[in-house]
Amino acid sequence: MESLSEIAETALFSAHLTKNVPTSLVFIGPSGAGKSKLVMQYQNINGSHLTTDITSSGLQELLSNDPLGKIKFLIIPDFNVVLSHRASTLQLTIANLLSVTSEGTVRIDDGRLKKETKHEPCGIMTAMTRDLYSLFARKWAVLGFNRRFLPIYYDYSLQTRQKINTAIMGGAVTLLQLARAAVPMPKKEVDVVINHAMGQRIQLLSDELANNIGYIPAKRAKGEKGPHSGARFAGKQLEFTPHLALRSMARAHALRRGHGDVQDDDLDFLFRLIGFTRYDRPGQL
Repeated sequence: MESLSEIAETALFSAHLTKNVPTSLVFIGPSGAGKSKLVMQYQNINGSHLTTDITSSGLQELLSNDPLGKIKFLIIPDFNVVLSHRASTLQLTIANLLSVTSEGTVRIDDGRLKKETKHEPCGIMTAMTRDLYSLFARKWAVLGFNRRFLPIYYDYSLQTRQKINTAIMGGAVTLLQLARAAVPMPKKEVDVVINHAMGQRIQLLSDELANNIGYIPAKRAKGEKGPHSGARFAGKQLEFTPHLALRSMARAHALRRGHGDVQDDDLDFLFRLIGFTRYDRPGQL
């Protein structure tokens, strides 16, 4: 899981950059692929807050009780739980989660309660199964979900699956949660710079990312059963938001390595990251 851990930790560091909105992630993979275990490792990281479920009212209460803005990232191990709420509750929750990731604002207006809570924008890290994502992705594309949450699609290669099964037989892999990660975060926001030449190279990559996130699940054929992998191209996204996301992740990766400027190693990371962002070509571990 090293590749996914690198992506997850880089996103967490993005919340500690100056003049930056944290990059939110949703890990999308097969059932039993360790998504929730991966995300839950980071529940005790400075600035992170773990919640197993969330509604719009719960989100409003959580952020209103954080006047100092200590919460920079919400960790939701299994987004399938959030999606189990009734449609009216879920619709408002999704709308407010999208708002929190960009504006930091939660608005509730359900006829009984009208309230608005201001907070600094928060990143969200969550995970869900590929099959459930396929049921919601088309509707979320209209809402701009893939512009606010960077989707990380992944699967295991046959060789990796064999290694995992060998580790299971040897007792090295169990259903127990992974040890909580110890990733020291900066105590204050840090400015990481991107020089002009590096910025141009990142801008070229943003076109590829914009193209990748334009692929969403296709409708199932009548009577189709089993895992769903069909995709359709909904249209290339404008590259502005992908460009900003890549600049954020490049700066955060440099910060994670302890550097004050973006270098070739950070650009190499962006290449690896983009390899996990196309629905019909999940990154292989």
